[in-house]
Amino acid sequence: MTTAELAEFEEVARLIAQARRKVWSGVSRALSPEGESVLGWAVVATLARLGPLSQRDLAEMIGQHPAGISRQLAELDDAGLTTRTLDVRDRRRRLVALTIAGRRWHRRWRPRVLAAVGDVLGVLDTGERDGLRALLRKVLAPSVVQPEPARRRAVRATVR
Repeated sequence: MTTAELAEFEEVARLIAQARRKVWSGVSRALSPEGESVLGWAVVATLARLGPLSQRDLAEMIGQHPAGISRQLAELDDAGLTTRTLDVRDRRRRLVALTIAGRRWHRRWRPRVLAAVGDVLGVLDTGERDGLRALLRKVLAPSVVQPEPARRRAVRATVR
């Protein structure tokens, strides 16, 4: 790797990290006055979008360490927003699902979180936001875990 390539890599890594921090800080300002956390939001929003997931898949989807997800899930479970059950297909895995209260919590906070993200990304027009998402998906495509749709449907039926 040349010095120029290393400098490019460092800049891209720094910019991605700073952009994530800026979005998360904006969301934190919307959630924290009432004692809610950004990581809690990320977990609940991911489960609302994808349905039940293993703790490992959930950590991968959110980009967090599994230990941090486990601690956050303990808080969400205690609050009645999520449940964890054994996966009937692999008893070593725990599946995480939203409760009815978790779905209500997601609906309550979603407009505020979207507004906070909009404040950060509002400097981009629609085409630029679409382009940014497409580029980031392209970079992440080989490494991001995508839950199996058939498994999610089967799990949903057993969790309810």
